[in-house]
Amino acid sequence: MKIKNINRTSQTTCVCGSWLDHWKKFSGQPVTHCPASRCLNEDLVGAHVQKGGDSKDPEWYIYPLCTDHSSYLGELEVSDSYMLISANKKETCER
Repeated sequence: MKIKNINRTSQTTCVCGSWLDHWKKFSGQPVTHCPASRCLNEDLVGAHVQKGGDSKDPEWYIYPLCTDHSSYLGELEVSDSYMLISANKKETCER
């Protein structure tokens, strides 16, 4: 699957503690390393992303990425084994 980062969102906060904790809580999935293609970095954050490719979906999502890939400009090819979790707190942790 392809995603693209939404830059300048690191100051946004979540009651889950961190955006990675938000992703873990609502995905229910374990993650040990960055799901970007050919990456084994373990310094993960919950990155704000949008669907890439030809997607017309304007929504923001949280997806686990290493710090290097969380600031990457352009599209990333990532594992589709991991869920995209809504970054809209009103649909998740502030519900």
